[in-house]
Amino acid sequence: MRNWVRDECGQALVLGAAFMAVLIGAMAVAIDVGYIHYRQIQLQSAADSAAIAAGLELGNCSNSVCANMKSAAEQALIEDGITTSTITPTSSCTVSNSTGLAMIINVAPCVLGSTANDPNYDNANMAEVVLTEPQNVFFGAKFGIPTFHLMARAEAGEAYYLNNGGGTCIYTKTLSFNGSDGIFDLNGCGIYDDGNLGTDSDDGVTASTFLYYGLWGGSGGYNNCGTTCTWTLGNSETEPSHTTTAQNDPLSSLTAPSQPATSTTASNGTPTTGTTMQPGYYANGFNLNSNVTVNLAPGLYYMNGSIDVDSGATLECTACTGGAGVTLYFSNGTLQPNGASTIELTAPSVSGDTTGTILPNNSSGVSAGAVNMLMWMSSSNSSGLTIDATSTSYFNGVIYLPDGELTLNSAANVTVNGTSSATAIDAQSIIVDSDQDFVINGSGGFLGGSGSVLGAFALAE
Repeated sequence: MRNWVRDECGQALVLGAAFMAVLIGAMAVAIDVGYIHYRQIQLQSAADSAAIAAGLELGNCSNSVCANMKSAAEQALIEDGITTSTITPTSSCTVSNSTGLAMIINVAPCVLGSTANDPNYDNANMAEVVLTEPQNVFFGAKFGIPTFHLMARAEAGEAYYLNNGGGTCIYTKTLSFNGSDGIFDLNGCGIYDDGNLGTDSDDGVTASTFLYYGLWGGSGGYNNCGTTCTWTLGNSETEPSHTTTAQNDPLSSLTAPSQPATSTTASNGTPTTGTTMQPGYYANGFNLNSNVTVNLAPGLYYMNGSIDVDSGATLECTACTGGAGVTLYFSNGTLQPNGASTIELTAPSVSGDTTGTILPNNSSGVSAGAVNMLMWMSSSNSSGLTIDATSTSYFNGVIYLPDGELTLNSAANVTVNGTSSATAIDAQSIIVDSDQDFVINGSGGFLGGSGSVLGAFALAE
């Protein structure tokens, strides 16, 4: 018995079996951890896609969670290979463990609880998506952990939205106040100047924010303000703020409309009072003589020539209500409003244009591409736009001149665009002459911000 007790034969086998058990346990843990990590990556990718899809619907849903936003987010999950048959998206700032795959959608992110934890907290121009899913593991049950609860969160929205204001409604490569007493009154939105800024004495801007990227008063700009300029800005700005962050043209990704069939009124080069012009292709443009009033039926006007509006003439759209509107697309030529003319035009809005008469419908039945686009020049059209003084004209929508210059002519303190309900400008350059007061009302920033349906959306978190 003593010899048997002292016999060391077989110890290696016992130790080997013990180490093998430890190794198998470690391998089991590694397999579970690796699989959980793999599923977490998949879930995060799906949340990113769903957040972008939800963010792109912010304008369509009037910056709230609506059926379109839910459907878009669910479709994004399907495209990421995740079934949504059992998902009913909810809105909640509290995340709890779910019994299956669940999705939370919030407009104005709130899950992290404060701006200290989330710079986009309570920003109504951002969509937040949270996905939760219980994930069974292979070996965790042996250690009393049969399930891991996974969570993935993402935010997306308008990349040009500034949280301290109502968004950006003026974007330009160069902004020049070309004389004294030039005034911009922006109600609820801001200016982004991606180039050099020029100002003169007694100029002034009222806006939620005013950023410029280039130089102020150098390299072609000028700064003769001294203490005479008036800046009424948000975010504690006392004057235009320099930024080191360059922004791309927020509308550069838009696809230009296709040339439609020739308009039934295209041959009417000089319409008379009471004429209603019809949408379609115009090879040569048309001219409104003095004191003539012409109506535009809602739709896309694809122009290969200019629309001249002589002194005393009126160009209007009486049926541009309830979301219906006009889009003037210029492959060549421009809109030429002469002094004392009147132009009262409104772009189509997403809320009312479901007829498909502007551009081909997208899946939601809304005309894609023309929403809020009032005047749109091709990227190769450098004709620009000059707006002379008139107290009754208004431009409701986006004026987009990617290769053109907007000039606001001297007006002897006449207010232009004062009766507009929503305007935005995206131009290669903008010149504001002396004694010009140009008003932009309540767009909230078609180029980013409340009610926006255009611009560069991006994944924020």
